[in-house]
Amino acid sequence: MDIKVFEIGRYASRNYILETPDGVIVVDTGYQGGFPKFRDAFEKRWPLSNVRYIFMTHHHDDHAGFLGELMSATDAPVVLHKLAIEYLATGKSNEKDGAGFSSFVASLYCRVHKDFSFPPVVVPQNRAIIVDSEECQPFEERGLPIKVLCLPGHTDDSIGLYLSETGAVFCGDAAMNAIISRARHTIYIEDAEEFGRSWDRMLALNPAMIYPTHGNPFPPSDLVRYRNYLKGRSLRPPRR
Repeated sequence: MDIKVFEIGRYASRNYILETPDGVIVVDTGYQGGFPKFRDAFEKRWPLSNVRYIFMTHHHDDHAGFLGELMSATDAPVVLHKLAIEYLATGKSNEKDGAGFSSFVASLYCRVHKDFSFPPVVVPQNRAIIVDSEECQPFEERGLPIKVLCLPGHTDDSIGLYLSETGAVFCGDAAMNAIISRARHTIYIEDAEEFGRSWDRMLALNPAMIYPTHGNPFPPSDLVRYRNYLKGRSLRPPRR
């Protein structure tokens, strides 16, 4: 089945679009204020009515910033983890005890960025396709060769996508390849052990390429190379 991958965002925050025979899947919705640019770039190729699904890798501000606007502009249901429902409604990142930054540089960036809030989004029941485990496979049930992956560690509602015919993994923030990150680790991690297990989950699929939200796609050999860095990893606690 021909699934075409497009990217209409930028290096710092990618907006991946999957064109499938069942319509277009939008993977995440970027920062608040980004909808006009997204809409303009999207409509150069498709009308917004072609959006069939909105897939949320997790609830953070750089992924859910214009979710509400995209929902208002389309009839597309939202595919998301069950925990994301509550988090999205608060309009702020959920902070768990033990979470922290993966490096000193990451902690500095987050001190500068400061505001991680986003417009609260209430996803109504009739617009939500809820994933609570990998037994829930909404795309495969619809005949698409796309598997939903549970990838906790960055957040407990983190999920991703695996295109079984091409081996592409869209991991959200379960890995990162931006200048600010080290060893493909995302800058903020809730649970380092869970984060490492999510890398193992991706590697078990023998993927061809990893597509993170932040930075450039990279080969899975990078996860193998840096996996041991997560063993006993200490995190820098956020300043409150």
